[in-house]
Amino acid sequence: MGRDGDSHFLKPLRQGAAQYAQSGWLLLADAGFDCIHTHPDDLIPPIRRHGKIVAPERKARADLVAQARLEGVYGQRWICETVHSVMKRRSGDSVRSRKRSLQRREPVLKGLVYNLHVW
Repeated sequence: MGRDGDSHFLKPLRQGAAQYAQSGWLLLADAGFDCIHTHPDDLIPPIRRHGKIVAPERKARADLVAQARLEGVYGQRWICETVHSVMKRRSGDSVRSRKRSLQRREPVLKGLVYNLHVW
């Protein structure tokens, strides 16, 4: 919410995903995650301020994202976005549980119910 974007979530997300990932994994995200914590090989499109990208490392990342779009790698992310959108429309976009342990289980159960419905 607001102008801050999602950048403050990037570092904790990277650390949380590292325990499940193999070596050489690739991070795909939207421009809301563009911040100082991005790595040069992340597929995060840089935010264009006033229509141009000035810094060379940001230009390199923009070229990397453009190449990934041509190869069809970056487009796979939209499939996930569509599934998340459908799940939110079917079961609501908020977590209603009050206990912390149940707050972690509720999205998993929503995903399970969605998968059972789809199959």
